[in-house]
Amino acid sequence: MRVSICIPTYNRAPQLRHLLDSIAQQDGHALEFEIAISDNASTDDTPALIENYVGKGLPIVYRRLDTNRGFDRNILNAVDIASGDYCWLFGSDDLVEPGAFAKIEQVLAVFAASAQSMAELPAGISVGSQGYNADLTRHIFVDDHISTEFATDTVLRGRDQTIGTIGPWLGFISSIIVRRDRWRAVVAGADLSPYFKGYIHTYLVARMLDADSTWLCVPDRLVGCRTGNESFQASNEFARTRLDIVGYDLAFGDTLGRDNLAYRRAMAKVATFYIRTHFLGAKLHGVSSAYWKQAIPMSVSYYWRYPMFWIRTFPISIMPRFILLTAQALYRRTIKPNREVVLNK
Repeated sequence: MRVSICIPTYNRAPQLRHLLDSIAQQDGHALEFEIAISDNASTDDTPALIENYVGKGLPIVYRRLDTNRGFDRNILNAVDIASGDYCWLFGSDDLVEPGAFAKIEQVLAVFAASAQSMAELPAGISVGSQGYNADLTRHIFVDDHISTEFATDTVLRGRDQTIGTIGPWLGFISSIIVRRDRWRAVVAGADLSPYFKGYIHTYLVARMLDADSTWLCVPDRLVGCRTGNESFQASNEFARTRLDIVGYDLAFGDTLGRDNLAYRRAMAKVATFYIRTHFLGAKLHGVSSAYWKQAIPMSVSYYWRYPMFWIRTFPISIMPRFILLTAQALYRRTIKPNREVVLNK
């Protein structure tokens, strides 16, 4: 089976170079693959960079949009120019870890051996990720909920089990591999305009699933991702938090219905992981009161029904900042060094 590495990018030539190098360095595999890059009208040297890698023999399909059409349309364009049976969605600032192609080749071969047709193959695959610091010189522990919650390759069955179990982790594009025929069928048959809010890929995955579909979780850390959230330094401090709150609700609520148990399980996890992470970052960075004036009422309106929101997430919004700063300092002196020693051995 053919796999397309689908990369939406915009003005990230230095990071894209690292990603393409990591792909070129994959060995020990016979995976048939292509690299489909959608360029959102970059103004840096992205076109020249890609031309250079094409000259080196990398199988790249490249389309540069005439104007910046936004993140969501850029993802759609990357898959549109792809030809693989599966599309591995990939952020242009992430990496493919050594041995990743060999693992995916092995996984797909196992399913292909028993499948009578494409319809019997998994709708998609989620893979584990390895965190790095910003300049990729050191491993950082990341609780990515695929590598940390699954001990072995695990098949989830049906839309409700898949979304209820790993729904929130369907937001990190570089860990998602989708069956192209299912993706394209949803794109062709749906009005996507209400979902161009940064999580179009999550909505499409939710729509791809049905009662009979399967989704594979591979805990191997096949993706390298840079850590460090700069959203709290942006002019609109609340923008990224709003993006997560609204994006996940639209993806799962409009697909499952908001009284569905799987929707509630997924949203409870969003509230106690992603929103909690935003709240922690906001408090530690000392954001303005304007952030909390938006974050508190909006998060309560979405997550009031989930007890763990009140236990793990909401208290951060009212906790004095010095307490969290003290806890962070203790963590960096005790737990964090031990984790990094293990990761960097």
